Amino acid sequence: MKLILHQIALTTLCFGLLYGAVLGFTFLVFPDPPRVGWLDLETSDTTPYRTATKNFFLARDVLDVPDQKVLLIGASNTLVGFTQRSVQALVPCAKVSNLAIGSANITELHQLVDLVHEVQDEGARRSNTFVIGVWFGMFADTEKRWPGPDRHHGDTDLDVERYRYGFYRRTSTGPVATLPPEWLRAGALLIRPYLLVEEVTRDLTVEFRRIVLGRQPNLTEAQRETAVMSEQDKSDALAYWRLNMGSTSEISQAQVLLLQNTIDELLRSGEKVVLVDLPIPSWHRDASIYQPGYARAVENIFNHFAGRPNFQGLKMADLDEDKDYVDEVHPKPHLANVWASRLASVLTPLTCTARTATDPEAPCRSGLQLPPTDTDAAKLSAGERALPKTRNAHDGRSTNIRQADGRVPRCVR
Repeated sequence: MKLILHQIALTTLCFGLLYGAVLGFTFLVFPDPPRVGWLDLETSDTTPYRTATKNFFLARDVLDVPDQKVLLIGASNTLVGFTQRSVQALVPCAKVSNLAIGSANITELHQLVDLVHEVQDEGARRSNTFVIGVWFGMFADTEKRWPGPDRHHGDTDLDVERYRYGFYRRTSTGPVATLPPEWLRAGALLIRPYLLVEEVTRDLTVEFRRIVLGRQPNLTEAQRETAVMSEQDKSDALAYWRLNMGSTSEISQAQVLLLQNTIDELLRSGEKVVLVDLPIPSWHRDASIYQPGYARAVENIFNHFAGRPNFQGLKMADLDEDKDYVDEVHPKPHLANVWASRLASVLTPLTCTARTATDPEAPCRSGLQLPPTDTDAAKLSAGERALPKTRNAHDGRSTNIRQADGRVPRCVR
């Protein structure tokens, strides 16, 4: 018996030393990302986590800071339309995170908000400003969005990450954390050897996934600027979204109600919310059977929260020119810059109010700048044209906000 116990102890020690060595090696291959108080899921492939959902789930504890925070949530058009670097440059009073996840529906957005709150204390929550980017493609029921056999019925991509490493367990009432939120960072460190194996497997199967699964590499910024959709591309896109919406003829009213409840919960907890009605190219807007129902639903939500403290709405329906979009949803880089400028005109008053109230000169010392207010035409990479008026909120009030190349914007006074 003593010999058996000795052998078990020796085996355990050897396994522990080997695991520790592999764990140390992972830090050479994947240095730990800096803990700067913000996340950018668009750059997930440069982190040890590689995918947006894994990056968010395992690194979200960096958002537990008392600083003013802008948290951009939505689907892939929020990810590329409001890039972290462009919004951060225009909103220096807050730490900007882009937490948008491709193909997300409203259920997944609600889960994301809950997972952020799970790692934040009360002070960190009260300094949150959630920017929720929506369009009709996000109002599909979860069972219809992800019906495949590769997951448990009703699981979102975030649910898959909850259960992947045992951080949560499945129960009849929903997921339950098996690892306390305060131990999230320790758990993420301990699974690094598994992440290394996944990384090696992913790299070895790039060609297989490209040839067999048809997954193409991401377009470069230059390719996105010159992309043009053919009539066949448009027809295929309409068919794709009909399938992705569950082959129904209307958006999900359950998802509409969930969005309204999510906003209400955030406002009740003292957090700020900016709801953005994201534009799509005019051909897609006019051809889609889902757009009319979506337009009515989002207008009702704007009206429902009209006048509520800490709520702002932003409409950009005028930015609908077909040539400014890569495909049926995603803006080209030059238009994304306009999106960011529009959003910044709403975020700046929300995130800088406290600072300007106590010290009017603070924004200038911190580098805060507002876009010029003269009527010069804005120069976009796709050509020169005057930007239309900015819709600041649900009530339709407009201000002329223009960004012109080569000029120094004014400081807030």
